[in-house]
Amino acid sequence: MADYKFIKTLPNQDDFSIFNELPKSLYEEGHQRFISGNEPVDQFLEGCYVLLKNEIPVGRFAFYENPALNYQGEKSCSIGSYECENNQETSGKLLSKAKEIAFSKGYSWIIGPMEGSTWNNYRFSTNHDSAPSFMEPYHHLYYNNQFVYHGFDIIHNYGSNLISPEGFDKDKLMKIEDSNEQKGFSYRKMNLEDYENELKKIAKLSFSGFQSNFLFTPITEDGFLNKYLPLKPYLDPNLIWMIEDQNKELHAYIFGVTDYFDPNNETLIIKTIVRKKESELTGLGFYSVLKINQI
Repeated sequence: MADYKFIKTLPNQDDFSIFNELPKSLYEEGHQRFISGNEPVDQFLEGCYVLLKNEIPVGRFAFYENPALNYQGEKSCSIGSYECENNQETSGKLLSKAKEIAFSKGYSWIIGPMEGSTWNNYRFSTNHDSAPSFMEPYHHLYYNNQFVYHGFDIIHNYGSNLISPEGFDKDKLMKIEDSNEQKGFSYRKMNLEDYENELKKIAKLSFSGFQSNFLFTPITEDGFLNKYLPLKPYLDPNLIWMIEDQNKELHAYIFGVTDYFDPNNETLIIKTIVRKKESELTGLGFYSVLKINQI
């Protein structure tokens, strides 16, 4: 009979290496998992838990307490950085531990996978039909079955679309631009020479634009900057468009990025489109596809 036990650690502790190194036993060397990453973040982190079976690490999760996180109006916590061997007994021990911690702290719901908030990595992929893309985590698909088998329900679905450009339509692009310019809006590329101030504008709009999103919780301006300042070397201003009114107030932005995981360098990602709710701007979704095709 297997002997199970848990250890609790944190990123600044000596035994955190046990948590950090566990994925090496679950994926082959050089696997996509190690490029995409799936690691804990400091904000809201209560602890990192490792399950040992006969003294061998076989599973892990990070437990988060975000005070602003609620589901169905009730106090909720989250677990992320989930990794586990393909064994239902092991996954049962792991997820039961998460439930035990949540119950002891008075939470009504555990949400996962989510690294504390939707500003960080969250959600499981349901298939690997398409190659993984830049900025998206990668994991074993059997994790989905482990969560469902041990009592978790799917509470939201997300989708991505792969579009093959059929040529650049300048007339349609100009029609959308002209319509919005007549309303007093102007288009420009992100200024990477003034990157931090540009991010502050984007942060302010994002805070209001995302408020109605599922499981939204607020983030500070500093938190936003700390998350996105390191991305600067990967950004192409031709893929990030800012749309402002006559007072230079940002009403919308389109955030695209090169898919650095595409070995043929043929894929671009439209990651985020945000618009002020009360803005008179129109056609942003269609415009973003046209504009990216122009590159």
